[in-house]
Amino acid sequence: MKKNELIHVHTLLVEIATDYRDRGVLTSADLEPYHRLGIGPMALRDCRADHERAVRTLTTALAVCAARDLDRDAEGVPGRHLLASDEAAGTDTDQHATSY
Repeated sequence: MKKNELIHVHTLLVEIATDYRDRGVLTSADLEPYHRLGIGPMALRDCRADHERAVRTLTTALAVCAARDLDRDAEGVPGRHLLASDEAAGTDTDQHATSY
């Protein structure tokens, strides 16, 4: 995926997060790991890797909240380590793919 496509996906995920917040599916605390990164979709000068991490973190937070809203087991959501504190999370992700 090209950087501009990744930024577009990032923007769409933020819209979903806003909808979830408006509907009461998630709270600001649920998005704290994402906000801690400090990378929003309009951070156009940030590197692709930063946007990838932000997208993965936001996707994981949304998946956990959706599972909880549907009374499903949120522990089974892949990538939950991305929601841990900075010291515990490190920089590794559970999805390794070469970006071209």
